[in-house]
Amino acid sequence: MPWHAVRALLIADEPTTALDVTVQAQVLRLVASLQAELDMGLIFITHDMGVVAEIADRVVVMQNGEKVEEGGVATIFDAASHPYTRTLLAAVPVLGSLKAQTLPMPFAEPGAPPPRPRDTVASEVVLAVRGLTTRFSVRRGLFGRLTGRIHAVEGVSFDLHAGETLGIVGESGCGKSTMGRSIIRLESPVSGTIHLDGRDITTLDRDRERQLRRTVQLVFQDPFASLDPRLTVGFSVAEPIRTHRLLAGPEIEIRVRELLEQVGLPGDFAGRYPHELSGGQRQRVCIARALASEPRVIIADEAVAALDVSIRAQVVNLLMDLQARLGVAYLFISHDMAVVERVAHRVAVMYLGQIVEIGPRQAVFNTPRHPYTKRLLAAVPVPDPARRSLHEGVDESEVPSPLRRVDDMPMVAPLVPVGEGHFVAEHRVGGMY
Repeated sequence: MPWHAVRALLIADEPTTALDVTVQAQVLRLVASLQAELDMGLIFITHDMGVVAEIADRVVVMQNGEKVEEGGVATIFDAASHPYTRTLLAAVPVLGSLKAQTLPMPFAEPGAPPPRPRDTVASEVVLAVRGLTTRFSVRRGLFGRLTGRIHAVEGVSFDLHAGETLGIVGESGCGKSTMGRSIIRLESPVSGTIHLDGRDITTLDRDRERQLRRTVQLVFQDPFASLDPRLTVGFSVAEPIRTHRLLAGPEIEIRVRELLEQVGLPGDFAGRYPHELSGGQRQRVCIARALASEPRVIIADEAVAALDVSIRAQVVNLLMDLQARLGVAYLFISHDMAVVERVAHRVAVMYLGQIVEIGPRQAVFNTPRHPYTKRLLAAVPVPDPARRSLHEGVDESEVPSPLRRVDDMPMVAPLVPVGEGHFVAEHRVGGMY
């Protein structure tokens, strides 16, 4: 019997969780083609219901280690019978569901009144970035000769207003995380300016560094890696309070309990260690720690990417509720376009280190003007098994490398207005990039 006639089984455990939408679409297409070619069975483990709708024939829903529902994919999506399955499906963000809504909208919670849109943002600019450029040198050979540069961020400019969420989207390697790390100075930009509350923090002396560390906080994707496993939750949350000398003595413990309760955790969790908490609880702890220094800006770098749909909805609602109460501004970095549609006031699309489109969320998602924005939106899986064929025309071309020769400098395309607050990169004639 030829090898290709042998039946096989592939178990894929969250293979697309950390991937951007275009690479995810390519991987799903590859798996489907291999399945057909090898007559292969596939067990696909995932928390992304859009992927389930795209690839599954049958679905098994598990809760607390037990199977609670099983059936055909169409039956599960159209007529789920178990309450947990219905809760999962209700928490799935559907791209395009907020086309008529200009403001961010929290997820609906079971048994709660329908959510209301969030308020508009203030006109005050809390963070102003102009011409931010970050590059990494590539050296090879015995003497470390400079052979090229990775152009991670090139000439990025934007304003962030108080109480606003600016969504930053793009494929892996587009520079969105490096941009966030450059703003908070975990990476060193080579040029550009950063103004925080009108004060230039581009070059850091001791006072400016102290202001930056207190006023801008970062929430990472992996909450477990963000917390020291040797320290209690309370110690980790209290660290910014002690560092910035905001409180002293017993007042610190009181404040830690308040912060934990503010993010929906019991105050007595302060005595627990990270391994004793779930992923969603650990991310809430990271948010509490970010709030401890009373920041004006929080950079959320893929902060909900690793969470399942129901916990992700809870954390997103928490972020939006905190923003409404505290007026904090978010740079929400994500590859999940459907989540960005739900939380963002404005959206910036990055490609090879540059912003190629920026504007109000409704304008960018409803009437995208740049070909790359259209490519990202077309690759988003839709949680509807009846619409699988819509992804057959997805652009699967590879994105060029940001690595260039020393003498090969990229051209930064100017942004031109195409609508109210809506700007698109003006590229050279004859090419999108």
